[in-house]
Amino acid sequence: MKKGIAEVPGFKCGVGFGGIKKTEKKLNRPDTLVIVTERPADFSAVFTTNDVKAAPIKVSMEVKGKVSGIVANSGNANACTGERGIADAVEMAKLTSQLTGKGRFLVASTGVIGEPLPMDKVRRAIAEAVKNLGKAKGEEPARAIMTTDTFPKTAFKEADGFVVGGITKGAGMIDPSMATMLAFIGTDAKVEPELLDRALKEANEESFNAITVDGDMSTNDCVFLLSTGLGRDIGKEEYSYFVEVLKEVMKSLAYQIVKDGEGATKVARIKVLGARNKEQARRVARKIALSPLVKTALFGCDPNWGRIIAAAGAAREGIVEEKTELKIGKYLLFKGGRVEYREEEVSQYMKNSEEIEIEVNLNLGSESFTYLTCDLTYDYVRINAEYRT
Repeated sequence: MKKGIAEVPGFKCGVGFGGIKKTEKKLNRPDTLVIVTERPADFSAVFTTNDVKAAPIKVSMEVKGKVSGIVANSGNANACTGERGIADAVEMAKLTSQLTGKGRFLVASTGVIGEPLPMDKVRRAIAEAVKNLGKAKGEEPARAIMTTDTFPKTAFKEADGFVVGGITKGAGMIDPSMATMLAFIGTDAKVEPELLDRALKEANEESFNAITVDGDMSTNDCVFLLSTGLGRDIGKEEYSYFVEVLKEVMKSLAYQIVKDGEGATKVARIKVLGARNKEQARRVARKIALSPLVKTALFGCDPNWGRIIAAAGAAREGIVEEKTELKIGKYLLFKGGRVEYREEEVSQYMKNSEEIEIEVNLNLGSESFTYLTCDLTYDYVRINAEYRT
C-alpha cells in the first residue's frame, strides 16, 4: 500500500460521496474528503496568486492559529460564486467542526468554476466522510479530490524521529506561481509556526512552484501543511534536515502532477545552469517549459533545438547567444551555434524516454534551476473540450 497523509501519526481520513459534479458521466469514486488531527495542529499554507480567488481560498486565508483538519470536495470549485459561495465554504468548515466535535477546519474545493455548490449533496457527503474517519488509507484520500487525474497521488517519507506524508491532485490548469491545484501535507514533527511557514515556502519554491502543464493558473490552488507535534522537536538546528525531508515529499507529489498532465506522454526536466543568479535561471527555465512549440516538439519527439533557444531568449534575461549551450539528453545540439549531431539518434532517445532531459548552459555564472513540464498532445484538447460533459 502506498502511504500518504493518512499514515502520519495523529491524522485520520474519511471519504464520502455526494454526486457533487453535474455531469452525464457517472463517477465511481468519492468526491469529499475530511482530514482530522488527533489534537489541534499548527499549520502553514500557500494560496493561488490569481486575482480571482475561489470562495474556499478566501475563507481559508482568514484562518489563524491552530486547526483541527481539512474538509475538501471535488467536482465543483465554488469559484466566482459570490456571497453564496463564501457562505457555503464557511458552512462546510462549520459542519465538519460540529460533526467531529473539533475546532476550526481549513476548506478547499476543486472542479468546475462558476457553479454554486449543491449543498444538500455536500452536507450528505461530509457526514458520510466523518462517519468513515480512520477508514480511508493510502491512496483513498487522494482519490476523493481527483478531477481529471488518472491516478491518485501520494508521497511519504520516514525520517529520524518524524514522518512527512502528503496527497495532491492536479493534471490540468497547472501553472501555479505558488502551489498546485490542491496539496495536503502532514507531519508529526513539532515545528514552531514561524519555522513551519519558512519550511513550506522554501520547499514550495523547488517543487510545486517549479512545474507547469499548460500555463493556466487555477483559482483554487492551495497547499496546506499541518503539524501535530507528536514526534521530534524541530528547532533551528534541525531545520535544514526537516526541510530536506519536506522537499523530498513535495517534489515527489509535484512530479506526479506533471507525469499525469492531461494527455501527457512525456515529462521534460529542464535544467538551466551557468546563470548569473537563481532568478535568471528560473525565468529562462520557466519560459522554455511554458512554450507550446517546445511542448509539441516533445510530443513529436522532434529535437527542434531552435524552439528551445528561441524560448530561452524570449525570457529577456540577457542571455548571450554565443555563450549558450544546449543538450537534449547526452547530445550536444547547440554551442553558440549549430553543432554536428545525428538527428535520428536524438529523436530515438526522445522516443525511448518517458522523461526527457533538456540542459541549457548560459555560461554566465554559477547558479541553476530546474523546471518540470510535459508534452502538449491531441488528448489535452479533447479532455478539456469535454471537461463539463
